Parts: sequence; C-alpha cells; structure tokens
Amino acid sequence: MTNKKNLGIIGLIMLALVAAVLVYRDTRTSKIEITDSNGANILKNTGIEMTGDGKVTIVPIEEKKLPQAPSLNREATPLKTLSPEVVKLVEDRMTATIANLKKDSRSFDNWIALGIERKTLGDYEGAREAWEYAKIIDSNNLVSWNNLGDLYHFYLRDYKKSEENWKKTIVLNPDFIQGYRGLYELYSYSMKEKSTEIPVILKQGIARNPKATDLKTLLVEYEKSAAK
Repeated sequence: MTNKKNLGIIGLIMLALVAAVLVYRDTRTSKIEITDSNGANILKNTGIEMTGDGKVTIVPIEEKKLPQAPSLNREATPLKTLSPEVVKLVEDRMTATIANLKKDSRSFDNWIALGIERKTLGDYEGAREAWEYAKIIDSNNLVSWNNLGDLYHFYLRDYKKSEENWKKTIVLNPDFIQGYRGLYELYSYSMKEKSTEIPVILKQGIARNPKATDLKTLLVEYEKSAAK
C-alpha cells in the first residue's frame, strides 16, 4: 500500500514537472511584462528587458545630457593667511582632482572635492561653479546644496541663494540638522527681516531630531532674547 502511495505521489510530481515544461516552452519566446497596479509596464524605458527564457538583457539607454562643464583652468590668488606649505598641499590635491575630472567630467565627488579645494584657497566663485555643476549632476545629493548654503551666506553674501539651498537640504532630508541650523544662522545674522521664522524652523528641526540638543539650546536662547 505504501509503495502504491509513493508511486502516486511521484506521478503527481512528474505531471507537475511536465506542466511546468509546457508552460516554459509556451512563454520562452515572449517577453515578460511586469506591471504596477494601474497596468503600466514597470520595466518600460528602464534599459532592462526580460524574456520567458529567464534571460535579463541590459539595453543601453541615453545618459543624462549635461550642460558644458565649467572651466577647469582658473587662476586665483591664494589667501594671504595660508602658509606656503598649505597652499602647496591644496594645489597638489587640486591638480589631481582636475586630472580626474578631465577623465570623467560627470564625477560628482570630484566636483565636490574641487569646490572644497578652491574654497580653501579663497577662490569662492570657483567653488560656487564647481558645486553648482555637482548639483546638476546629482540634484538629489544634499552635499552640494549644503556647501552652497554656507558659501552663499558667509562668503558670497547672496542671502536669497543661501536660503534656497538650505531649504532644499531639508526637503531632501528632513532629519538633516545642519539645514535647520543653517537657516537659523541666516535669519539671525543676515536676513533679520525673517527672524520671526526662527522658532518655526527650530521647532521643525527638533520634531525631526528630538535628541538635537544644539537646536533646543538655540530655541531657548531665541525665546529668552525675544522676551526681553
């Protein structure tokens, strides 16, 4: 009895395998479409194609078109406060970064690095160019927005641009403490006409970062100052 039962189970397994082979043969020549709840093909225009034979084909898609990159050949006088040793070190790093960008002008990290090196030497306009271009390459990376928020405020004195960049960092990452602090500093020191927005900004930051003691301290100090 046991043997017959086992033979029956084996027979069912064999039938299932045959059915699977028939389905496989029937679909192997047709493409598989993966759709969302609205019936739209999720893989469309992604550069990925799947067929019934289980193969995945990566189809090259056109890269994002970028505007012409800023000039890599800039002459700037280093800050007089920098020692010759520091200037030499930064200039050597900048030379290496520029060489990398000549090989790959789409490198976000190298444009960020170039901006840092230029800013260190005192070439603030050159830093702006580098970071603005990095922003075009990857607009969702808050590093360029953060750097520009600081640069526009304290070095280029373009307060509207600074505000725009700080606000964007918060949109990209509502948990980003420096974004709230950047707006606090901007409204406290340079856009005092917007000082009434300080408690709103700080409370938003604290709500997203309950352990941010620095934001809490700034809020207490603001409220004490406002009460005088």
